[in-house]
Amino acid sequence: MSGRVLTKAGAVLGLGLLLSVPGLCLGKPPGRTPVATTPHFAFHSDFDTNLNDALISAGLAKKKIQPALFRSGPETACFEKLPSSHRHGWEGAVAYYAEIVSPKDAFAREQYLVRAQLAGFDGELKKDEDQQYVAIAAGFRAAAAPAYRACRWAAQDAANRAWIEDLKTRLGPTEQRIAGRLEQLYANAWDTLPIDVDVVQTVSWSGANSVSFDPKGGHLLISVENPSVAAVEVVFHEASHLLMLRAAPLRKALDGAAKAANWRLPGDLWHVVLFYTTGEAIRAILEEGGKPAYEPMLHGIFARGDWVGYRSALESEWRPYVEGKKTLDEAAAGLIESLRKARPQ
Repeated sequence: MSGRVLTKAGAVLGLGLLLSVPGLCLGKPPGRTPVATTPHFAFHSDFDTNLNDALISAGLAKKKIQPALFRSGPETACFEKLPSSHRHGWEGAVAYYAEIVSPKDAFAREQYLVRAQLAGFDGELKKDEDQQYVAIAAGFRAAAAPAYRACRWAAQDAANRAWIEDLKTRLGPTEQRIAGRLEQLYANAWDTLPIDVDVVQTVSWSGANSVSFDPKGGHLLISVENPSVAAVEVVFHEASHLLMLRAAPLRKALDGAAKAANWRLPGDLWHVVLFYTTGEAIRAILEEGGKPAYEPMLHGIFARGDWVGYRSALESEWRPYVEGKKTLDEAAAGLIESLRKARPQ
């Protein structure tokens, strides 16, 4: 079995190795014109980024021996009619991704470097070996592109654009109010607007994630599988990560309160607080605007049993901050004290 995989991958390996010659300039990725722009976001439906997402998903499915794109579903008939070179190009790329890219975390080097290059942040490719790596991945994507374009891209692009248009409509009346309120709550200002958002099918298990590139600039990946009712929170949740980097005021407030209480801060607390802060701010603004009751994403996380141990402390100590009834330092101290009593270390 491994011999067949190597043979299929070998059909495009030469292209990848050619692209990895030291000194070869990758250049800026083409087609980075957004399909829609708002004051805070530039939304993209980008072919190469969607192809990369599809290959990550297909590679992971191959690794887990699960059905994948072109091996199940409505695209299978189209794929089977393609020239053998197109089919083998796709299968070779999937085999490469299954071994090298897909099994890694979204923020591990193997996925992060490809994402940085696709989003146009070539400054993240700091070493020759980084450039060689993304060039090899680009070679495999080039081999997979004909099959993806023939049998999947039109439908994916249409789905992306429809999701973006729906979100743009939902953002319209509240975007500025939400963005301004989040700046207040995180005691931090938005940088380098609009933030690039690539819309794709999957985004691994999470459905969305964000990265911050040096010196300034952020990039969001959002899945069209996120329900439209939650789309405003999804995009602002990921954007809120850029307001809550490690040295940001809210993180410092939590760290300082924990240090003052001589209590070790749980590693996931900052993310729970981010979920709560952004979700509750959006819920309040939507309700003030006459929208039907909105349930923040964190409620669903609590309902399945995750992070539920934080709920009481958040409601009693952090909600007053979100509602403007406590200062950041007061809320951070109260939250840490409540959690310290409930979770002695």
